[in-house]
Parts: sequence; structure tokens; C-alpha cells
Amino acid sequence: MGYFKKSIVLVFFILVHLPGSFARPNMAPLGPSIADTGSQYYTFRVIKLASIDAQRHYKVWVAVPKKKAPAQGYPILYLLDGNSSLSRLSETLLKEISDKRPPVLVFIGYNTPLPFDLKARTYDYTPLATEGSANGSPMGRGRVGGGSTVFRSLLEQKIIPLSEGSLPINSAQRALWGHSYGGLFVIDSYLHASRFTHFFSASPSLSQGYRSMLAEMARNTVNSKSMLFMEGEDKVENIPHPHIVSLSESVKQLAQRGLNISIKTYPGLSHGEMFGTSLVETIRLNSE
Repeated sequence: MGYFKKSIVLVFFILVHLPGSFARPNMAPLGPSIADTGSQYYTFRVIKLASIDAQRHYKVWVAVPKKKAPAQGYPILYLLDGNSSLSRLSETLLKEISDKRPPVLVFIGYNTPLPFDLKARTYDYTPLATEGSANGSPMGRGRVGGGSTVFRSLLEQKIIPLSEGSLPINSAQRALWGHSYGGLFVIDSYLHASRFTHFFSASPSLSQGYRSMLAEMARNTVNSKSMLFMEGEDKVENIPHPHIVSLSESVKQLAQRGLNISIKTYPGLSHGEMFGTSLVETIRLNSE
């Protein structure tokens, strides 16, 4: 293939894989989850609540290990896009982590039978864009963004207390995972949240007006929290995706500044495929 043809292929690849041009997720209604059918290793309870303006309605599943808590309390992992996240939880995975140090798992979803509430998650998970997205609406399609501060207030002031209740929780092991827009919320929470210590940002949609978040991280040189970026590594003609190269270089610079920040890439995995892969790996990492 000549240079010109290679360039056309690379440009097409970049356009196809830019966040915002990703294929629409499967929006078929979800069937029963393991929270409905039951588990030998975890018990489940459900919390329902609404946003302060009553425009978004949440459903939160709290999964508590049947295994006795360690002396310092259970680690706890909060997972965004809870409807879809919970649908990927299997009894096999729960058995695996129960043999180690099982965390409490909190799936923060919406009161819908669908895997995603696209309008609500766009608002909840995105901060105000700073690089050209008009009116805080990073995608258009009738979805308004910029509500991450409002959602984080709900998370820290209501969802966390309701989820943890009287459970023995190790507050030094409170983690947060999110994918795509959820990955943006994880970065924003790394910068501004006070109640989490470990962060897992999978395929964050930084190219939609949010690259300045990395510069803000660089100014936070005394941050003791840990952050793991998780990215699929698609290639064409063995050429790494420019987004991955840029993010990897930023992470390297942040680590050199003394921050506990790292990145793990997954060869051959697309943006969408990273949802399930990063979710399962994050659950495993929080049981070690």
C-alpha cells in the first residue's frame, strides 16, 4: 500500500474511532440480573432516589459479600452505568473474588429497564467542557452535559451514606470506576472528590473538549490518590491510535511529577469492548 493510501486509511480509522462517532450501544431492554436470580457469594439490596431537580431517577444495587469483613472493613467499589455493569456480573466472577478479599460492589444506575439512560448519563458524567463544546452539550443529539458537580454532590452526600449504611467499610479502600463519559467523571472526581482513594478511568472521552483535565491533573502534584487509565489499543498498519499515544505520554509526565498515575492498554480492543473488559479487571483488582 502506497503512502497516500496508508494516509487515507489512517484518517478514516481516526474518524471512525473518535468518541462521538462510536457505534450506538445496544439499547435492548435488559433481562434479569444476578441481583434478581441470587448468588451464593453475595447478597443484594436496591436503593432508589431522584436528583434534586427530580429530572433523573436512579437505581443503585449494593452487593455485599457473604464472607466476613476483614478487621479493617470491606474495600468498596462504586461502578457507574450500573444497569449495564450489573448485567455483566456473573456468579463465576463473584466466586473468584470471594476466594480472595471481596469488595462491596455498588452499581449506580438509572431507574430504567434499558442498559443506559443516554440523556441522564451525558448530564451526570460530564463536566463543563472547556475546549469548544457549546452550552455544555458535548454530543448534541438533544443531550446536555456539564452536570458532574451536581451528580458528585448526590453521590457523596446521599448515595455513599445510603450504600454503606452500617456496613464495616475500609474508607481507605473506596474506589470508583467509569467508562467513556463515565471515565471523564472518574477523572473529574479524582480532581474534586473527597471520599474516594482509587480511580479507574476506562476509555475516557477526553477528545470531546476535555483534554485540559490532564493539565489540571498536572497541577495537582500533592495528590495521594491513585489513578489507572485503561485504554483499548486499536491499530491500523501497526500505527498506534494518536489518542493513545497522547494519553500515554501525558500519563508518563504525570507519573514523573510524583503522582500515582498509570495506564494499561489492551491491544485490539475497541472503545465499546473496553466497557466489559475494564469492568471485570477493575473488580478483580479491588479484590486483591
